[in-house]
Amino acid sequence: MKYRIFAGLFLGIFAAPALCAANISILVIEAGLNGEKPKTQYAVLWENALLDAFFDSGHIITNSPKIQIDGKDDDFPAEAERDFNYAKEGGMDFFLIALIDYSTSIVSLRLFDIKSTKKTLEQMYAASTFRNTKDETDKIKTAARIMAAHVR
Repeated sequence: MKYRIFAGLFLGIFAAPALCAANISILVIEAGLNGEKPKTQYAVLWENALLDAFFDSGHIITNSPKIQIDGKDDDFPAEAERDFNYAKEGGMDFFLIALIDYSTSIVSLRLFDIKSTKKTLEQMYAASTFRNTKDETDKIKTAARIMAAHVR
């Protein structure tokens, strides 16, 4: 009986740090529409795939409503400041901006540390023509898994 108690305590002490999950807030931003109708299906695909991949990686996630900005490409768009502050007040550890720029056909994933407000990682991906949903979802989930590895 004592052996089981000690074995359980030993495993609990060494396994507990592996159970830590990061709190991540995700914001999808569309840019470069130039008066065109928003491509909501593509933005929703990115948002859902990012949420799924981070959740499957064991992280606690939340998202903000998608926003649209003009074509200027700032490192941290001013329009995202409000959502960043909400994430900070909500106890999030990281803030992820998925900027879909239709004018350049680039999707930029920017991961910010909430405490230091520094960008910790940025990845760029080519925006596809959205012909095959499964292939695009797999590409997005692969990108999210790379980001998830950096938030542990």
